[in-house]
Amino acid sequence: MRKYSLSVIIFALFLASCSRPAMPLITHKSTSRSITTLDYSLNAVLWQQHSGEYKALCFQAFSLARMQLQDTLLKSQSGSKPLAIVTDIDESILDNSPQQAQDILNHTTYTEKSWKAWTAKASAKPLPGAVAFFQFADQHNVQIFYISNRSQDELEATITNMKAAGFPQADTKHVIMKGESSDKEPRRLAVAETHRIVMLIGDNLNDFDKSFYQQNAAQRAQLVADHQTLFGTKFIILPNAIYGDWESALWRPQTVTPAESDAIKHSALQGF
Repeated sequence: MRKYSLSVIIFALFLASCSRPAMPLITHKSTSRSITTLDYSLNAVLWQQHSGEYKALCFQAFSLARMQLQDTLLKSQSGSKPLAIVTDIDESILDNSPQQAQDILNHTTYTEKSWKAWTAKASAKPLPGAVAFFQFADQHNVQIFYISNRSQDELEATITNMKAAGFPQADTKHVIMKGESSDKEPRRLAVAETHRIVMLIGDNLNDFDKSFYQQNAAQRAQLVADHQTLFGTKFIILPNAIYGDWESALWRPQTVTPAESDAIKHSALQGF
């Protein structure tokens, strides 16, 4: 066995260290130290907050909505019911990703308390293109009904937030919160009694038609195919990969624990 002097060994180790780039030190301010079910939304939150693609999809949706509304206005006959647009609020006109981001940073899961602490701040930003579209509708005397599943006690802060963002017709007549049910159909029907609803805008299929309400994933997919001609014409949908009924549709009609939902999500993956 060949023997080497200590000086030769030290010199060899020095050369080896010089040939390898130093690994950068990565730090973050998050208090999260382990993976939880909330961390599933990490990429979705980052995508909504930072990607140009998300902003482009929003602009695209509202540009399409404007073209469709212009066409409707040209074809509208006088003497009929006043025209109306029905829209959702959260992730349809207001961006609530900071609330979800804060939960991730605090290593906490969603609670009604944390949600209402966020909405009470009345600081959600409008989605790209949203304010300009609704101001256009307002300028053409189209009534706008903001139908949300926020609670009644969030009404004042919600209106304050919407006014600050520049949304027209933000008042107690046009902003309609949740009552006893999260099903929006009764509230849409109430609007339809006095107005002709020409467009519905939302990030959740339940924002468009009762047939989508509380259906499982396969049923929702089939209903989308059945209604395909309405998307981009009467139904304008906004992207939301963070949360929504698309998630619970994976296990509906069951009620599941977090551990069970985790298992169902993994079993739903379709590989090759």
